[in-house]
Amino acid sequence: MAQNQQFSSQNPGPQIDPTQLQNLLQSMMQQSATVGGSALDTFSQLQERRAARLADAAKAISDNFGKKHPDAVALQTLTDTTNEFKSQMDSQATRLKSWPKPRSNEWIVFGTVTDTQDNLVSGLTVRVFDKDRKFDDLLGETNTDENGAFSIVYHERDFKETGENLPDLYVMVSDAAGKLLYSTRDQVRFEAGKSEYFAIQLSKRSAKTQNKTGADDTTKISRKKK
Repeated sequence: MAQNQQFSSQNPGPQIDPTQLQNLLQSMMQQSATVGGSALDTFSQLQERRAARLADAAKAISDNFGKKHPDAVALQTLTDTTNEFKSQMDSQATRLKSWPKPRSNEWIVFGTVTDTQDNLVSGLTVRVFDKDRKFDDLLGETNTDENGAFSIVYHERDFKETGENLPDLYVMVSDAAGKLLYSTRDQVRFEAGKSEYFAIQLSKRSAKTQNKTGADDTTKISRKKK
């Protein structure tokens, strides 16, 4: 039992909630949108080493006390979770490297759309807006590709007005019939940077009543001339 106590006290790291891992991944993707995929690559390497230590500890306990020992089961579960998280980071890092990088005069919004089961959704229309006092500027629109991904490039002239140097962004997602599925109009991303990442997960509840533009009835849209 003393040996068991020793392994238990030397578990390499606490249990991590899967939701916390997903939130951390999204946060790192948002940061990496500006600095590139190097942060994800580095963190992925750290997770690989952590998973190896967990696996070694799990094997040692299994060899001495059997695979069904609580410590062995807990360590193996944490090993599997860490490996899954690493796999997701590798996938996101690869995807991030494929995005077009904005040039000096360009701004970009990009991301992915998933359903309630975390499946990537293609063929949806994504619109990006700049929130203004009177009329919101439509900065661009596109459709999600076969990987549920989207990217929209816009320019400073599309949003800059007197007293506004940075855009206040929100996104809307609608289906092929124009039904609004998702909106961040009530959660505006103020003073957005040149590269912004959105990880969009559709909920079971549909958004409010929408007009033909895909925005809700209270949205006033300005389409600036290019």
